Amino acid sequence: MQEIDEKDVEIDESSETSSQTEQSGIDPLTARIEELEDKLLRSVAELQNLQKRAEKERIDSVKYSVTSFAKDVLTIRDNLKLALNNCSEESNAIIDGIKLTITEMDKVLARYGIVQIDSIDKEFDPHLHQALMETEIADKRPGVIIDVMQDGFMIHDRLLRPALVSVSKKSAQTK
Repeated sequence: MQEIDEKDVEIDESSETSSQTEQSGIDPLTARIEELEDKLLRSVAELQNLQKRAEKERIDSVKYSVTSFAKDVLTIRDNLKLALNNCSEESNAIIDGIKLTITEMDKVLARYGIVQIDSIDKEFDPHLHQALMETEIADKRPGVIIDVMQDGFMIHDRLLRPALVSVSKKSAQTK
């Protein structure tokens, strides 16, 4: 038996490819150039997509970096609102101070893209609200928010915290 050298096999394959290329009328160098141009264009496109994705991730990172801090600050705001709601009329200075603090806190939050969700008399939206209870109200259509137990907030275009709400439901008399 005769052993076949690997170099001989490679030569035969390359000569076979070049004979096919010559038969089709395309110069082997031209075919190789077209193949390399295609690879280059694909590599450039992939690099551009990677750069765009990295830039978007960088922007999102900067935009939403204060999310956990904002959630903690909202707890303080909730406590101030609770104190305000439970103050007696005799403590006007305290009430004014709490109102001023809440107003100033809302301004600071707004500077960072954190805004309160307006919920009263709006349609219930499960993407923005969390219903804690339903209440029968004759003069409201079902699914309308009638009370807010805890304000909800958005950070730019994302939900930071859903509003805890009470929603109207169809009364038993109108069924």
